[in-house]
Amino acid sequence: MDAPLTIPQLKSVYDLMSLKGRTAFITGGGGGFGSAAAAGLAEVGANVMLMDLPGAEDRVSQIAQQIRDRYGAKANYVLGDVSDEKRVKEMIDQTAKEFGSLDICFSNGGVGLNPDNPSDMPLEVWKRVLDVNLTGMFLVGRTAALKMIELGTTHGSMVFTASMSGHIINQNRDGKPEHMVAYASTKAATIHLAKSFAVNYAHKNIRANSISPGLMHSGLHKRMGWDVSDLPDTGYPYIPLNRWGTLDEMIGLLVFLSSDLSSYITGADIVIDGGYTVW
Repeated sequence: MDAPLTIPQLKSVYDLMSLKGRTAFITGGGGGFGSAAAAGLAEVGANVMLMDLPGAEDRVSQIAQQIRDRYGAKANYVLGDVSDEKRVKEMIDQTAKEFGSLDICFSNGGVGLNPDNPSDMPLEVWKRVLDVNLTGMFLVGRTAALKMIELGTTHGSMVFTASMSGHIINQNRDGKPEHMVAYASTKAATIHLAKSFAVNYAHKNIRANSISPGLMHSGLHKRMGWDVSDLPDTGYPYIPLNRWGTLDEMIGLLVFLSSDLSSYITGADIVIDGGYTVW
């Protein structure tokens, strides 16, 4: 049996967390999760390329500038649709060309469209949610992995945004018998997609994990039609921590999974939901 490491032999936690010289490609970069992730990765040294739809150009351009100003990091943006295979390849090629590497892919872009119940949902809505939330995840992940392999990346990390809705079916707080079917289905599939990528690319020095946020102040729920403008700070008995989460509380998880602090973690899904799914 090997002798245990002594304290002087342990690596520095700060060094393991550092992403200096590494490059991250982040989809959904104009949203709350994407912009917070880009900021967190940039703060610990990464170059960041934010990606979002053309209609979000003003927002994503502003975020890239704010990251450059605050952290002195290299940051830029690209525009496209994650369900467009040709455009996904172009955006990832541009990222690698501009920054000289690709080490981290945060596949975060997603949609939640209404109506999202099996009785009333038009087939077009179902198809669009699958195109973005599942096919888009596959295309971004595969294209990023192939680029990492091409570049000889030795510390590859892919992180996919799933959801606690991939583990449970959310209760409807409006008292209506309507519960998300397309969104929940794609998020459950994303968890398994990440596990599949983990085993397919482990021999190429690429790890793949997913994160499953719960109710977070991110902007997503507002876009899904929820009125979150006057939410109280507490008063959620179905969440053990009795509140929604914040973007600050997500950044550390993303940095952890992107860095060498998590170098022995792959194929995992980490739930960050204030305890919602423990019931």
